[in-house]
Amino acid sequence: MSAEIKPIRATPRPLNFSRSGPYFAAFFMVALIAFWPTYLSQAFTSTTSYTHLHAVSASAWMLMLIAQPLAIRTRRLAWHRLLGRASYALAPLILVSILLLAHSRIKGLNGEPYAIQTYILYLQISLAVVFGLSYALAIITRRTAALHARFMVCTGLTLIDPVVIRLMFWAAPTPGWNYQWFTFGLTNLVLIVLIVLDRHARVGRRVFPAMLVVFTIAQAPALFGLTNTATWQAFASWYAALPLT
Repeated sequence: MSAEIKPIRATPRPLNFSRSGPYFAAFFMVALIAFWPTYLSQAFTSTTSYTHLHAVSASAWMLMLIAQPLAIRTRRLAWHRLLGRASYALAPLILVSILLLAHSRIKGLNGEPYAIQTYILYLQISLAVVFGLSYALAIITRRTAALHARFMVCTGLTLIDPVVIRLMFWAAPTPGWNYQWFTFGLTNLVLIVLIVLDRHARVGRRVFPAMLVVFTIAQAPALFGLTNTATWQAFASWYAALPLT
């Protein structure tokens, strides 16, 4: 009797984050289109220095997300380490730019413009928190490449909402519903896809599920009206009164 031949199952390959550069490059091109009406087309007219600071620092971060995996893929590890050291200054600069821009936009407002800006303030602060957490975890785990790369990807995912929502406002400036339901949903969908694709990884596969929880918690107050609570309104009032800008 002949022995039964069992089919050989291919071992699923984990995600290769050294190939993520083109995806971030495509996203950067989308961002340029999204910010054309509100920023790039009037960058030298009515735009404030705080907007410039934020735009330049965020753009530099996106370019770094393109360059770093490319440096790994082409074995230019010295360049990768150099960019990593540059991020020690760039990441805090992004956080500072978010806080200063948020303050410059809310100070001195009253009535309905102030009420709208308190909601936007939450979006800005929560984005800064999730970005900062993702970056901090990326630095803490920098000696474990599988973890480090995944947390760096998460820093890029924080930019989906501000980019996509500008495209939506460009297409329909007066929405009848909260666009964050779509932009946050898109962000979480990307995380879910990454979770599925990453499920066979031996190291790091718990990063994206954990960060999906973090993103969802950060998104909930904006989606369910919690920015109207007395607690957040008191924080917004305190923040607007700070002598920052």
